[in-house]
Amino acid sequence: MTNQQTLPLPMALNMTLGESLAKRRTGRAFRANALTDDELSTLLWACAGLTGDEGRRTVPSTLNLKAVSVWVLRDDGTWRYDPAKNQLTRSTTTDCRRASTTHQFDFVTKAPVTLAFVLDHDVANTIRESCFYVDAGTMGQSAYLAATALGLSGCIRASFDHKALGEAMALPDNLEPILMFTVGLPEGK
Repeated sequence: MTNQQTLPLPMALNMTLGESLAKRRTGRAFRANALTDDELSTLLWACAGLTGDEGRRTVPSTLNLKAVSVWVLRDDGTWRYDPAKNQLTRSTTTDCRRASTTHQFDFVTKAPVTLAFVLDHDVANTIRESCFYVDAGTMGQSAYLAATALGLSGCIRASFDHKALGEAMALPDNLEPILMFTVGLPEGK
């Protein structure tokens, strides 16, 4: 079992911004089908990817600190996204999707992927924490819009035990999951 996965280049998102905004909906009914590597790569790029050689992200970052990173929770474990390499690195083989919610177990465990937005307190230690919740929110919104353009469904979530999820994800003490985005193919498609 490999602990690294190189992703393909993100796909072009051809839906206009206006169409994506108009069609974006929260969805909680998913098919269990896995996302393709192309879909996952595109979602990750949309919410935390790099847009050029200068290292800027697709989303705003407080003081360009990039204190919020994105992790992938799926049935084969927890993976950290490295936007510079367009690569996933596994931190645990445990399926942590159930730990990423306090009560929405049915759809969270059926959906193939939950993106976890994780705050690094060591990087953020001198800045008001609320700034980084804004960063995570913009990452979630970008994931929503990309999911819509890809024909996927998603749900942003904040109801989870931060400490218990961090432990399940095998995160060091300085890293805290602060927001979730559960995504997959909508039922009926």
